[in-house]
Amino acid sequence: MVRLLHERGIRASMLATSRPNEGAELASRAIASGADIIVAHGGDGTVNEIIQGMAGTEARLAVWAGGTANVVACDLGMPSRMHRVADVIRAGKEKRISLGLASGSGGAAWPAGNAPVSERRYFFMFAGIGLDASICRTVNLKLKRMTGQFAYGVSGLKHLLSWRPQPFTLDVDGKRYESAFALVGNGSRYGGGINMTPNARLEAPWFDVYILPPDGYNLSYLFDLAGCLLGRPQWTRGITVTGQNVRAESAGDAWVEVDGEVLGPLPMRFEVVPDALSVIVP
Repeated sequence: MVRLLHERGIRASMLATSRPNEGAELASRAIASGADIIVAHGGDGTVNEIIQGMAGTEARLAVWAGGTANVVACDLGMPSRMHRVADVIRAGKEKRISLGLASGSGGAAWPAGNAPVSERRYFFMFAGIGLDASICRTVNLKLKRMTGQFAYGVSGLKHLLSWRPQPFTLDVDGKRYESAFALVGNGSRYGGGINMTPNARLEAPWFDVYILPPDGYNLSYLFDLAGCLLGRPQWTRGITVTGQNVRAESAGDAWVEVDGEVLGPLPMRFEVVPDALSVIVP
């Protein structure tokens, strides 16, 4: 990729992450040294790390898919072939988007190995509360490295047999809802072809929030998943509401993931940060 960019008149260098959250530090240092484009090569977790060091700056993000899941690259319409990605970067078309910002209740609650840059963490596409965070927490990391998204499917099937919902309360711009699973959507896509917030737009200054009630049984969540796989969340038991500020709290042990990475337990706040990041698009 460095060679392809040089051929297109763009001076570039390569930096590799070696530990969790280092992407934020590398991006921040590169921008401070004069870089005006950061190319994120990896999955959605890598992109999530990098935006922690880019949010609020004038630097532009280009996403080159290369990880377990590539929801961000798909939502932006980025090509998969390397030379086409280089062409898109050279063309330089950009748009300014909003980011989500999750704020936790305290650093001591964050899980080992997933500690955020701070108690406040930006997210690009979505924050999931409840079921999918539980799936992410129990995914087999060795199987994930070997098989990618298949590992999440295995964890999901295990949950159908043993998962016990941890109900929580959502406050969306002052309106309260009871839930066992919620997706705070900043963008329209989710992993594995699932579509829970099809009308969400990255450039919009609000979230689409998909909410499943806590009164179902495990098999009913499978039917809800099937509706979302068909791109018809309205066929499920869930509802979708819009808002700019979301707060979630629980008396139980409900957790949160952002962009596919485990973040921490409730309570947590989610807010839209408009005009937060420039991204390069086809």
